[in-house]
Amino acid sequence: IRGHQKDISSNVRFILLLFFLQQMKDKLGSILLTGSLLEDFKGYLGCQALSEMIQFYLEEVMPQAENHDPEVKELVNSLGEKLKTLRLRLRRCHRFLPCENKSKAVEQVKSTFSKLQERGVYKAMSEFDIFINYIETYMTLRMKI
Repeated sequence: IRGHQKDISSNVRFILLLFFLQQMKDKLGSILLTGSLLEDFKGYLGCQALSEMIQFYLEEVMPQAENHDPEVKELVNSLGEKLKTLRLRLRRCHRFLPCENKSKAVEQVKSTFSKLQERGVYKAMSEFDIFINYIETYMTLRMKI
């Protein structure tokens, strides 16, 4: 019973986090993760764009999100671990040379994130569902190749 109680508690916290993030998304208005980012994910160098976005979330967004609200630290940490696992799998997607071209869409995301200052963390976390959808699109396209 204790294990189920912990699972229920975790799920409730996760649902509350999603509700909070949705409210933040509605309040902040502008979109951080645009269609141009999705197009980069779909392109030839989609692996590079995805890798850059994972790095952005792991190194810039999630550490700040953990510091903003200690109650979400465990959830954000769990999401971060899943992104790290995905990043390890992606390391082999370009077999020969590492790509030196940076995604312009990712650079735009980072620029907008910086301009939003403290609100950028809330915006990036509130759009995490969009990021997951883009990852799913990327994976679906790669499975067809």
